[in-house]
Amino acid sequence: MTGDAAAVDEGRARLAANAVIVAHFAAPFMFSGVAVALPTLGAELEASASALGLIETLFLGGSVALLLPVGRLADVSDRRALYRGGLLLFGAASLGIAASSSVAVILGLRLVQGIASAVISGTGPAILADVVAPARRGRAYGAAIGVTYAGLSLGPLIGGVLVDHLGWRAVFVVGAGGLLAAWILVRRLLPSRWHRPPPGAVHLPSVALIVAAVLGLVFGSANVDAPELGGSLVAGGLLLAALFVALQRRLARPLLDVDALVRNLALRRALLVQALLYMHAYAAMFLLSIYLQVALGRSAATAGQILALGSVLMAVGAPIAGALADRLRPALLASVGVAGVLVSAVLGRALGPDSSVSLAIAALAAQGLGFALFSSPNMKTIMNSVAPAAVGGASALGAKSRSLGMICGMMATAVLLALSLGDAKVGDAPERFLAAMHAAFTILTVSATLALVVALRGVLGRSRAPAGGEAGGAGESR
Repeated sequence: MTGDAAAVDEGRARLAANAVIVAHFAAPFMFSGVAVALPTLGAELEASASALGLIETLFLGGSVALLLPVGRLADVSDRRALYRGGLLLFGAASLGIAASSSVAVILGLRLVQGIASAVISGTGPAILADVVAPARRGRAYGAAIGVTYAGLSLGPLIGGVLVDHLGWRAVFVVGAGGLLAAWILVRRLLPSRWHRPPPGAVHLPSVALIVAAVLGLVFGSANVDAPELGGSLVAGGLLLAALFVALQRRLARPLLDVDALVRNLALRRALLVQALLYMHAYAAMFLLSIYLQVALGRSAATAGQILALGSVLMAVGAPIAGALADRLRPALLASVGVAGVLVSAVLGRALGPDSSVSLAIAALAAQGLGFALFSSPNMKTIMNSVAPAAVGGASALGAKSRSLGMICGMMATAVLLALSLGDAKVGDAPERFLAAMHAAFTILTVSATLALVVALRGVLGRSRAPAGGEAGGAGESR
């Protein structure tokens, strides 16, 4: 255990870990549940379609842009106080949205929610590393990831019931209640006092560069229907990201230690595999949702029930995989999970207008089992590959690699749909949608194949490594 963990007795540490794990339910529940509330919210407040799109885009932008700064701040200050602040801020913003009748105010508060989400996801795994012994971290990460997927899968179901019976504001009130309850638990079980980071510990020009770069990528991918604007934003984001990396290599105390990342082979490999694999996460669900309704003629309710299969398998399987990661080699389990996602991509590419719904179900099942086997072991590899003083940064890097993978997958999918369909509605041109879907699943198959190659190189390379461990990194810890 680290020094922080030593200050907490065994029973209290277990309760604290459980409180952090429970808190992982509230934010994903809010993210997926809000999607169900948007049509009713838009009708009541007379919000435009673009404003409704911004409600999700601003949340995503805020949550991704600040992950690295939050990780650095957590390592040089008090990550427990920072985590509690994220829970409190998210809950307060949720109550503010529930009480608001202004679309502009709601948009601003969704950005605040995104920032709070970055704080929670960027510090949560690091706190688990503080209070859970290394031999049990796989189980803890598995439980946290399982609860996250449970929140994602139950959000639309519970959110739909709340919207139908109590209105869209109830989704935000219930979500706020869960977040504030988690804040009370964490405050009681993980007491600490905020202390200011040392002067210059967080390089503000670096923060500005990475925030601008990520926002350019996020808003560029959200504007693929306007190629000039979207392309300019993406190009600008990539340029700023390159400038950010160049600046980090010249700083004595960088926001991201690029040279250390290059040397740490285990961490670099785990992050790359995660980014490649998570291209599949939202893109595949998005495509299969449309496919089930447009190509196979299933109702929205039936499609939602079928799509829930993947999330349910992730929620059930992730804790089991996490427990196995404490006994077996995490990288080997993660590689099996990558293979499952690759099978899902291949099955998705085989779907056609006359395919049986069972083939789509098989693709979703393979995806769910694949991510269940991959997520917890890979998170353990990431967190165990760095020194205790750097777990905040590693936690943020893990969250950012997931987010960037999902953004790239959705951006590629959106571009293909725009090129194939143009201004046509999906329901009016199912054959053109299928062509775009097949092209997207081809890209996802390639990304999953690359992820499997990188993952297997790690497994085989470690098998051949000398007893001293893997050169260039902390290696995989049991």
